[in-house]
Amino acid sequence: MIDYRRMLEESAEPDYARFTSKLIPGKEGIMGVRAPRLKAIAKQIISDDWEAFLEEDPACFEAEVLKGLVIATAKMDAEHRISHTEGFLDRIDNWSICDSFCSSWKFRRPEADRVYDYFASLIDSGTEFRMRVSVVFRMSHFIDEEHVDDLLEDIATYRHDGYYYKMGAAWAASFCYIKFPERTLSVLESGRMDGWVMAKTIQKICESYRVPDEEKQSLRELRRILRRM
Repeated sequence: MIDYRRMLEESAEPDYARFTSKLIPGKEGIMGVRAPRLKAIAKQIISDDWEAFLEEDPACFEAEVLKGLVIATAKMDAEHRISHTEGFLDRIDNWSICDSFCSSWKFRRPEADRVYDYFASLIDSGTEFRMRVSVVFRMSHFIDEEHVDDLLEDIATYRHDGYYYKMGAAWAASFCYIKFPERTLSVLESGRMDGWVMAKTIQKICESYRVPDEEKQSLRELRRILRRM
């Protein structure tokens, strides 16, 4: 197997490690390797012996990122990728690994129903980062006519006090608005969404350049009304 540890050491930047540590407070073992380099190393691992690599226990943050990228992109069918995912989920303890893993995860169109059902089921876990994986994964791959209402309903229904779940839920809901504004607005107006998630969703929508200014003003007024309820 290629010496990925040496590659990480050679690519490490102390200043970037300090910067990343500020973005992921409390996470230890950050070497400071930039995302494009990690993706390049992951590709080399996949072209060499990715199965042997997945048997190893990650020794640093970047190795955890690599493990997620290899699971997400190595050539395998959805059942094997889900099996590896299930073993990896407990290692996801920060937004960075969660989001890079979710956005990179590959599947074929005939596998879409199985993949959707698996990731949607994670919302029932009651744990902060599995729930974040559920909403962020669906945001990344399934904001479409068939699935958007289910995602919005889950965001309106499920609660967790964890900051990173709530932030992921708001992020996902804001993307739902950009693609399906009327459906998302209906959920926001219902008042069923967690108050913090609702406010953060509207903030994120209003930060988007893809939303007209007049809609942003109406959403800010809606936020004021809901906060008084």
